[in-house]
Amino acid sequence: MLKATIRKKVQAVVLVFSILSTLLVAPVRIAKAAEVEINYAKALQLALHFYDAEKCGRGITGGRLEWRGDCHLEDEKVPLIPMETKESPGTNMSQEYIDKYRDVLDPDGDGTLDLSGGFHDAGDHVKFGLPQAYTASTLGWGFYEFRQAFIDKGLEDHMLDILKWFTDYFLRSTFLDKDGNLVAFCYQVGNGDVDHTYWGPPELQNQVRPAFFTTPENPAADQCGDAAAALAISYLNWKDSDPEYAEKCLTAAKALYDFGKKYRGTGYSGGYYGSAYDDDELAWGAVWLNIATGDESYIDDIVRMENGKYTGYLGKIIVNEQNHWQNIWVHCWDVVWGGVFAKLAPITNTERDWYIFRWNLEYWSGIPHEDPKDNAFLAASPSGYRVINTWGSARYNTTAQLCAFVYRKYTGRTDFTDWAKSQMDYLMGNNPLNRCYIVGYSENSVKHPHHRAAHGSKTNSMLDPEEHRHTLWGALAGGPDLEDNHIDETTDYVYNEVAIDYNAGFTGALAGFCTYYGQDHQILPNFPPKEDPIDEYYAEAKLEQENKERTQITIRLYNYSVHPPHFEEAMKVRYFFNISEMLDAGQTIDDVDLQIMYDENASSYGGPIKYKGPYKWDDTGVCYVEFDWSGYKVYGTRELQFALVGAQDENYKFHWDPTNDFSRQGITNKFEKTPYIAVFLGDELVYGQQPPKGVPTPTPSGNPADLKPSIKVLYKTTDASDAAGDIKVTLKIENTGKKPVDLSTLKIRYWYTKDSDDAQECIFDYVKIGKEMVEAKFVDVSPAVENADNYLEIGFKSGAGVIAPGSDSGDIQFRVTKNGAKYTVSNDYSYDKSTSFTENSKITAYINSELIYGEEPDGVGPVVTPTPTPNDYIFGDVNGDKEVNSIDFAIMKQFLLGMIKEFPYEHGAKAGDLNGDGNINSIDYALLKQYILGIIKEFPIEQ
Repeated sequence: MLKATIRKKVQAVVLVFSILSTLLVAPVRIAKAAEVEINYAKALQLALHFYDAEKCGRGITGGRLEWRGDCHLEDEKVPLIPMETKESPGTNMSQEYIDKYRDVLDPDGDGTLDLSGGFHDAGDHVKFGLPQAYTASTLGWGFYEFRQAFIDKGLEDHMLDILKWFTDYFLRSTFLDKDGNLVAFCYQVGNGDVDHTYWGPPELQNQVRPAFFTTPENPAADQCGDAAAALAISYLNWKDSDPEYAEKCLTAAKALYDFGKKYRGTGYSGGYYGSAYDDDELAWGAVWLNIATGDESYIDDIVRMENGKYTGYLGKIIVNEQNHWQNIWVHCWDVVWGGVFAKLAPITNTERDWYIFRWNLEYWSGIPHEDPKDNAFLAASPSGYRVINTWGSARYNTTAQLCAFVYRKYTGRTDFTDWAKSQMDYLMGNNPLNRCYIVGYSENSVKHPHHRAAHGSKTNSMLDPEEHRHTLWGALAGGPDLEDNHIDETTDYVYNEVAIDYNAGFTGALAGFCTYYGQDHQILPNFPPKEDPIDEYYAEAKLEQENKERTQITIRLYNYSVHPPHFEEAMKVRYFFNISEMLDAGQTIDDVDLQIMYDENASSYGGPIKYKGPYKWDDTGVCYVEFDWSGYKVYGTRELQFALVGAQDENYKFHWDPTNDFSRQGITNKFEKTPYIAVFLGDELVYGQQPPKGVPTPTPSGNPADLKPSIKVLYKTTDASDAAGDIKVTLKIENTGKKPVDLSTLKIRYWYTKDSDDAQECIFDYVKIGKEMVEAKFVDVSPAVENADNYLEIGFKSGAGVIAPGSDSGDIQFRVTKNGAKYTVSNDYSYDKSTSFTENSKITAYINSELIYGEEPDGVGPVVTPTPTPNDYIFGDVNGDKEVNSIDFAIMKQFLLGMIKEFPYEHGAKAGDLNGDGNINSIDYALLKQYILGIIKEFPIEQ
């Protein structure tokens, strides 16, 4: 939005060059024209979606944009009190005026006003008066003139939804007495200075906002005139389909206009959208009321003359009939004369009104004036793009295009719209920068509009994140300057601002293009596309300290909801641990003490959370503690540091051992996401895992070497047809065994025919454990076998974690693609047409190179694990399963305690000597523990 008042009604020549017309009518230069997509229907479709991003109030959640939701619900209960300052809650009405009209303002007597709905102004969230009403009227105007284009393109319902969102807000903000006279009209909700201290999603901005009204105490005739125009146009657009609603709009429009006519003056905007006078807005309201009612008195209010001078609204710009007026601006939020004369000319059919309408288009387009001596034209860039003001140049240019189409509709003249086409095509990418100024329209579109909701910062910073989280479909960016330059940066609100008034004339112009130039253009099906899913709720953890009597952990809870962003008030987490070693020593759960070391919620967010437990989980020694944020609004992160402290037994010995704790898996001294800390919304598990009840944790019973890993691979395709061209697969790996599966030891192979020698690429679209934790490579099958000459091998990096017994890896969604070439998926060995998860034994899985799941294609030799030689062992792997984990730790513990006399592996003694001193003792035991906990990366014997 504009950051300071720009008084454009001062009719000075801005950016005007009085140059010979032949120098200014040069066509737009072609820049890579073959690469520029010109689809006016698609652009119109996108332009409407921008308004879905700007909606305010209740009823947004679940709409067309998944990342926008209900917001500013406090506007439903604005206190009916005088405001103390322009920033404080309340209204600009005096207590005396409130008391006098309380029955009208507050009929239900709850002391508040419902001023909800409407649209945010721009990348900020104030509902400013002039741009709100200007946008509503100009959008309605374009729809009124070119409604059939919306119908033909299947966009009528969407446009009507947008227009009704405006008019519902205006009707809600209009307070009439029993005689239908206006008592007050709220034209602005919010304060620009306050709003601009916040940079984040509107759904999280929940303060009560001030409201500004026009009353006899505080006249705002400019606001009344614009709103009257918007509501009168709404009457015209609804009178055939919903006459009752249309009449409500017309009644309010008349009352607003009459009030503005009686109480003249301009409204408040805090310096953001100041108006120099109110005559043009009242004329804008009057001309539309004439069209709606046929009442000629409205036209008389505009053109009235007394004693040879104009005394109607025209008197502001023309003294008498001997004077001419040339409009060197354009229809916009502050100066609506362009729109007034576009509608006045067909009504009055006077030379005066047609001249003003036509001259402005000649001035903009560079098409010669009827007076050959008149060489006043608007400045153009080297590529022919017309710029009246660098701040939002595209909004002015596209609104001039709308006026050109209206002129064509009523006169049949085509040269002005031919000029408009050159300008719109420029904005679509036919320019020296090869840049499209319509967000989301093409690959070369502006990427960083100045917009809080689309940017999606969680840190109140325009610089974080570097790339926008969401696409602001159809937003018209500010645009280039007179040198064809532009800056695509989030922080630049001159070149990259977006606003509801920017898209207003733009939308109407596109409807004109669909009418005259794009009859065969089509909208996009199934639009907008869904965004990739992300983990919106999860937990990170890091180890603070750990010893023989305690484990101290910091948990960082995340609510990073984006579909849409919202606070949660019932978040909690569970941390699971195992005290079987304490139970074996005769201790109980009462010997575990939960201690809270730091609670961020208590220090910064209103109070301590609830700390619960320890509680018993099952009969194998698994317990848990629960941390509950219920009752507090949580968005972003909350940190909690706690310690689990084991007591001494009756012999003054400690038996605390975290190595078999379910939630302790993978935690290091750095914050990392962990699926072993369960996150809940109320009682619903939304992230992570809980250990299966009744399944012992990884403490071996009998011979641990007998615990073989067992998994199955679940599969589905997201597109089962050959027409898709790409291989599109989602996998999920289930642990069906009794021991955890270390993902870093696991490989998955998908067998297929590559069909051509084009370069292949594997793209991971979504991975539950994180895309950074997976890797892929392509391997040729030589010699090729039936339905397989290639396989994709998916592996997991160190740190990917483990899959606990009874749990799964979460979704792994990937696609295999080629640049320009297609796969025939139906003849691939591993292909299955199932679109819901099913077991697929033609996908193979390997742990430490040993086939443990699936069937390889016929003719491919099995993967054989080599027989170990005396030197073929892994340090720390005392049971010979090619893994170093808690099972090895438990076996070494049994060996040192004398519970077993030898290791269940012929090379176990050599593998257990971790410091190379020829003995296995407590030093090796401590080194193995450090290795499993991630404290050391290798053993001393390996160094």
